[in-house]
Amino acid sequence: MDRFQRLMYWLAWLGITPFIISLSLSIRGQSLFDTSGEELFIIYSVIICSFMAGSLWGQAVYSENRSRSVIKVLASNAIALWVFGGLLAGLADRQILVFLAIGYLATLIIECVHAEPLADGRVKSYLSMRAIVTLVVFILHCFLYASLKMT
Repeated sequence: MDRFQRLMYWLAWLGITPFIISLSLSIRGQSLFDTSGEELFIIYSVIICSFMAGSLWGQAVYSENRSRSVIKVLASNAIALWVFGGLLAGLADRQILVFLAIGYLATLIIECVHAEPLADGRVKSYLSMRAIVTLVVFILHCFLYASLKMT
């Protein structure tokens, strides 16, 4: 694994830290900068989900396969608008968590189904890491969802 790949892996795993911290704050009923743990979690999740959806666009730019590129560009926009729409609609915390979880899973599915094959195995290694990180993020969303009271 080269330096760039190691950096990507470290950043992916470090990116989970704000989820864990904000989930912990939420469970303990604490806030940070006058913002509740669940609000921090959701704000961070909207940013990261939109970023991950945007990465599909970036992949499409460098793709040789135009049909895969079209699907990735459309999915990138659809997922980002899905999450943004949920936020604008003023959904309750539990509802937006479901929207976000769907956004993460959709991004991963599109990325896996439309991955560009590379001879050196980098894509397989990256997608394995992405699947594990997405699963952890999904589970953290489930934990926050379960910890919130029904409203």
